[in-house]
Amino acid sequence: MEQTTTTTTTTIQPGTPQGKGMAVAGFVISLVALVFYFVIAGIVALQALAGGGYGLGIFWLILSLLGTGLSVMGMMKLSKTGGKKGLAIAGMVIGLVAVVLTLLLVMGISKAQQAGNEFGDKFKDAMEQSTQQMQSEMNQAMDSLQGEAK
Repeated sequence: MEQTTTTTTTTIQPGTPQGKGMAVAGFVISLVALVFYFVIAGIVALQALAGGGYGLGIFWLILSLLGTGLSVMGMMKLSKTGGKKGLAIAGMVIGLVAVVLTLLLVMGISKAQQAGNEFGDKFKDAMEQSTQQMQSEMNQAMDSLQGEAK
């Protein structure tokens, strides 16, 4: 009985460009991050208005950074091996736009929540002060009515 084994090896030719997969993945992730940014921005804004956090915005920022990073790494590999860098450059530019927009979203929501909290605290203090004033006026009116009744 004869046994035969077949092995296949893939060798990378010295002139074969590498990094194309990373460039494509970075481009696709960056494109998704930019296209769906406006939907995510609306959801994050609604969450913030409802009193929730902005975790989805942070996730979207990380996704945008991932797409940009993959595009940059793919471009670096492609430039070393002599490949075409068109998708890598497009992914990097789109990713940077998505990162900037998402960063502005997260910072804006954070500032809006801080301003809302400050306004809420001031409103609460004013309401408590008004309630105390009304209560003291009601007590004075009751005392004057009781004094007249005697």
